[in-house]
Amino acid sequence: MNQKIKILTENLKDERSKRVIFVAHCILNENTRYLGGAFRKGCIDEIVDEIQNQGIGMVQMKCPEQKAWGGVLKESMWEPVGSKNTFRGTLTRVFLPLFIWNTKRAYRKIAKEVVEEIIDYRESEFEVLGIIGVAGSPSCGVNITLNMKKSIEFLANTELDELNREKINGPGNKELLIEGEGFFIEALKNELQKKNIKIRFYEHDLISEIQGEKIKIEL
Repeated sequence: MNQKIKILTENLKDERSKRVIFVAHCILNENTRYLGGAFRKGCIDEIVDEIQNQGIGMVQMKCPEQKAWGGVLKESMWEPVGSKNTFRGTLTRVFLPLFIWNTKRAYRKIAKEVVEEIIDYRESEFEVLGIIGVAGSPSCGVNITLNMKKSIEFLANTELDELNREKINGPGNKELLIEGEGFFIEALKNELQKKNIKIRFYEHDLISEIQGEKIKIEL
C-alpha cells in the first residue's frame, strides 16, 4: 500500500470492519442450485445473519457449475438422464473423463480469479477469515463431495418422467456421497498453495438443509 493510500485510509476511516469471508455462490443465491436442490427462496438466512451480526463482509464467489455446465440450469449436467442402454449413454461414459477434464480446466480459471481477489484484500490490509464451501457438492464440497461416476450412472438409469425432487434428493442418494474435496475447492486449494497462502475452509451442510434443519457455522 503506497503512502498516499495509507494517509487516505486513515483520514477517511469509516465503518467498515475490514473483515471478509468468501462464500459459495448458492449460500447467497440458491437460484443457481441444481434443479430440485433449492430449499430456500433466496439465501441461507441463518448463515447470512450470523455473518452480518459479526460485522463480516461477504464476498460471493462465482458458481463454477453455472460457468462450466451450461448456465444457471446447468444443462449439460442433465444430458445423461434416461440414457441407459442407448448410444447416447455409451458416449456419455466414454467422454466422462473429457467432461471432468474440461470442468477442472474451467474451475482453475475461476479459482485463480478468487485467489487474486483474496490477495487484493490481504494486501489492502483486510482480514480474510476463510472460505465457505458446501458439503455434498461435486464442486464446492470441502470434506464431503459427490462421486461423479456414480452420479452419472444414477441419472442414466433414471427415465426422464421418473426423475422427481424426492428421487434426486432421497436417502438412497447418500451412497453417492464420498469423503473428499469437490473439483472447485481442490482448484482453490491448489492456487492458494502456489501463492503460499493459508486460509481456513468452512463447510455448509447441504444434507442438513435438505432435511429442513437450521444451519450454523462456527466462525
